[in-house]
Amino acid sequence: MITRDVEVGAVADLALAPPRAALAAVIDNDIRLLPVAVALEEPADPATSARIVRVTADSPDLGGCPVVVVADDGPQWFRLRALTVRGTADAAGDHTYRVVPERVTAWDYGALRAVPEPQSGPLPTSTSTAHDADDGSYLESPKLQAAVKNSRVMVLATRSRKGMAFAVPLWFVPQRGRLYATTSASSWTVRNLAATPQVALLLGGECGDRGSRLLVHGSARAVAAMPPPEVLARIAWRYYLQPRFAAVELRHIGLWPLRLRYYGQSQPAYVVIAPHTATECGVP
Repeated sequence: MITRDVEVGAVADLALAPPRAALAAVIDNDIRLLPVAVALEEPADPATSARIVRVTADSPDLGGCPVVVVADDGPQWFRLRALTVRGTADAAGDHTYRVVPERVTAWDYGALRAVPEPQSGPLPTSTSTAHDADDGSYLESPKLQAAVKNSRVMVLATRSRKGMAFAVPLWFVPQRGRLYATTSASSWTVRNLAATPQVALLLGGECGDRGSRLLVHGSARAVAAMPPPEVLARIAWRYYLQPRFAAVELRHIGLWPLRLRYYGQSQPAYVVIAPHTATECGVP
């Protein structure tokens, strides 16, 4: 089995000084995604310390809500890293919450390696057979178009059948008014979309950029198949062939066989997102 998962200590900088952080929660059956500022409570242990999460003044009340806090950086494939903390938000005053980690997940594509197969076996794969139809309607927004052009990694939030929030950073490309992202058919994103199509995504703030974010709400569907050829071509150009991405690819040429095995061990799937609204939001 090929894994990208690492110990939390291997990406400790994402806990100590996260370049970008977001929080996902389900409030009144709606998936909410917020840009946040995150710090570790003393003593600062990336694996166990409570997260002190600050939100903007116009954010909804999160007190008592189960939340997921995700930090990520690095748009290039072998620099994609993320640290996800799941817990409950306890109000701490002044638009601040304390989140005690109940589960922490860390991954780093640059640390791709072979490990023994887990005894529990692989996750079940999706049986979705949704068709990639296009109804022709989409959000025409100059702000969205600019954010899509300037961003390389979105944070995508979905909710499970039981109402639990999930958030993950993903590559994406635009195509005919939709946003396309690739993933595994066994991923939580795909399984959540089988339960509810409602999604939220956050654009901007990559690599520590302190500019405003664009919050997009929409609907999505997952298709258990390879993306259409034109989408694959866009992904190849956007993330592999441009000079700054190609340079990283060449420096990690020794990991290419592991990447092929990583992709080959699960059924491919892709997500099609139809944006409905796009709103600029500040960073706390």
